[in-house]
Amino acid sequence: MFETPLTVEDLDAFAAAGDTARWAEFDQVVRSASWTNQSWYRFRGHESRDLGRNPAREVLAEAACHGNGHMRETAVERLAVSTDPEALPLLLVRCVDWVRTIRDRARPLVLSKLDEPALREMLPLIGVLRRRQVDEWMTTLFRQALTPRLLDAVLALNDRESRRWAHREALELLSRERLLDIALRDNDFVVRALCGNVLLDRGECVEELLATGAPKVRMRALTLLGHDVAVARLADRASAVRSMAQALVLKAGGDPAAHYRTTTVSSGVLAGLGETGTAADAGRLERHLIDDRPRFRALAVRGLRRVAPESTAVRPLLTDPSPAVTRQVVAFLRGKPALVDVPALQGLLAAEHPLHTRRAGAALLRDRDTWLRLHTDLTLLRDPALVADAQQDLHVWLQHSAARYTTPSPALAAQIESLLPLAPPVAAREIRFALPQTRNSRA
Repeated sequence: MFETPLTVEDLDAFAAAGDTARWAEFDQVVRSASWTNQSWYRFRGHESRDLGRNPAREVLAEAACHGNGHMRETAVERLAVSTDPEALPLLLVRCVDWVRTIRDRARPLVLSKLDEPALREMLPLIGVLRRRQVDEWMTTLFRQALTPRLLDAVLALNDRESRRWAHREALELLSRERLLDIALRDNDFVVRALCGNVLLDRGECVEELLATGAPKVRMRALTLLGHDVAVARLADRASAVRSMAQALVLKAGGDPAAHYRTTTVSSGVLAGLGETGTAADAGRLERHLIDDRPRFRALAVRGLRRVAPESTAVRPLLTDPSPAVTRQVVAFLRGKPALVDVPALQGLLAAEHPLHTRRAGAALLRDRDTWLRLHTDLTLLRDPALVADAQQDLHVWLQHSAARYTTPSPALAAQIESLLPLAPPVAAREIRFALPQTRNSRA
């Protein structure tokens, strides 16, 4: 944060930034620097608890965060009468000091300075400091600040963890309308779920939350409504809601798969059929492997993983133009060497193929056996887009060399040997030692 000696200008700029939560970071940086004996943190000769009657602002700020408890305690006394902008946030930081004596001295001094405007300004810092697990004092201070006039400021904290915590603490102050608005429109799904669940606990706004709430809230809302609503949600866009609808229909004696078979195809219907169908539904899913819409192709592959795990219709989609589809195909083909041979996979590594296709071929080759994995990594050292992945995997391969109990075929060993000039010299030596043909020839 500070790479040169702290100055008054630094403090002014820090205070002017407007994010009071950064004073917690300031405290940690200065304390760490003081313990590592950085020369500019030696306080201009002030190594004892005596800072003098009128220490400079930068000296006082450093002392307030110093690793020496006596220095911090003395700084608290000076900050109590200071009107500089850093005085209040630094006093607030010391309210969660790990030394009880310092905490007990700082807290009444902070309370004497915290009028409503100051409290509003310090809310982000309070939200961060309450995470320092000293005691509940900071949480209590925050709760006492939760008045209707400060509510908007409390809910608007920028720090995500603090904002979630603030909403949790403020639930009892929020009206039904405010809770519903947050549950339907907030950008944070955790906050949306928090407020939505409060309404569901009261049995309020169930239909509205089912329509557009967070997925977990919609799933719970579904359990509060009847069988007909569950049927209507079998093709929901969210898998959590679909799963709940399927469970409710099954519990009532229905068959979700039968519903999907007779309903106009949508992404939710296709996903649901893959989740609940049988081998007899393989044809219905395979028809969508040539759909113009990538999402439908991906869902068809995903469904076939369950209902027809040996389907040969999936293999051609290894060269699909959509990365999302290819990822599903890789998941489908893992552990199924009979569905695609090694030469075909090695052909996918050619430079003319798109990056996601080359990545898919590499993933399946690495899964075959440890020597094909090594050969693949060495091959990809020539691929500028995948060289970093290859180097990382090669490093892992070398680390686990003792776990190899197989040997490559003579042809594969020769191919590996021919690629070794691409590897770093140290790695190449280790690989040559691991190759049995090479060892035998040296013998």
